[in-house]
Amino acid sequence: MTVARLELMHASGEAQLEYAAYSYAVPREHVTEDELAQILDAPQETARDVIRNLRELRLLRSVDPEGTRLCAVPPATAGAQLLMPAIRQLRESQREMGQSFARILAMMPAYESGVLSQLEQPAFQYLSDLATTRQVITELAARAKEEVLTVQPGGSRPPGSISEAHDRTVRLLGRGVRMRTLYQHSARFDGTTVDYVRMVSELGAEVRIASGVVSRLLIFDREAALINLPGLPHGAVVVRECSVLEFMTEIFENTWNTAAEFPLQQQRAQVVDASEEFKQALLRLLVEGDDDKVIARKLGVSIRTCQRHLSEVMTRLGARNRLHAGYLIHKHGLLDRSSGQDEPVGDGTGRS
Repeated sequence: MTVARLELMHASGEAQLEYAAYSYAVPREHVTEDELAQILDAPQETARDVIRNLRELRLLRSVDPEGTRLCAVPPATAGAQLLMPAIRQLRESQREMGQSFARILAMMPAYESGVLSQLEQPAFQYLSDLATTRQVITELAARAKEEVLTVQPGGSRPPGSISEAHDRTVRLLGRGVRMRTLYQHSARFDGTTVDYVRMVSELGAEVRIASGVVSRLLIFDREAALINLPGLPHGAVVVRECSVLEFMTEIFENTWNTAAEFPLQQQRAQVVDASEEFKQALLRLLVEGDDDKVIARKLGVSIRTCQRHLSEVMTRLGARNRLHAGYLIHKHGLLDRSSGQDEPVGDGTGRS
């Protein structure tokens, strides 16, 4: 016989004994435990369990201080005595749940309004002029709460651009918003840019320099970003599409992880290293066949500076044309050199 079957039989027998004991006590003014144990004709321990159960159910109660005499209590009264505290607690819990649910529902208009405002914002917004672009940047910066990521390509930044960004950056950092910025290597040689980087670094901004940075990018709280608008140098595209924002942020993080700290004090060794990097980049772009404008943009220098360095390369190589220059660069293995000895290009500082 299974354990479950034995437990069922035991429970059924115990309930029958409880019924018998209660039935005996109902018509009598009072009974004793010994009487109940005698009429139950059950082991003493079983009889005690039955009487204890009836007491706990409030169906039997003592009628004397000693507790030796017991009387039956109506089931309705016993049920009220036993369950009323639980019923009161349940009603209180229901009241509290009702109040909490009402407070939650009261937030529904705010949620719906926020969702609608997000739906109303286009995934891509095109800005065609500088004034509008600066206004949108200012508004997004004012709403930023956690972090702003920026990429500033090119060498020197126009004084007007730095002046316009100064107050906005100070307010951002003053609110505890984290700010990280990437510059190209050529920016380290511009005094105005270096002064600006020094100032924002003292306020808590993080600034690094990296190769391959060619397009301006601003990301606000990973909820909105601005990128250049092709064909309109003072325009921009505001991006709010989640997957595109995630992609942009991942590119920034990958570049950031391999970037170097922005050097606020230029040591001779750093200048030499920067010059070497510039030379290698110039030779590589020349071999790839990019035109002067593209090379200048990728190196972060002016076209005039780029053309000056290209002319020096052609002269030192003795090349008749750019195709011949590419051949000579490969022939002499200039792209494989790790030192600056006998390099055929200039100082690489980007100064015109």
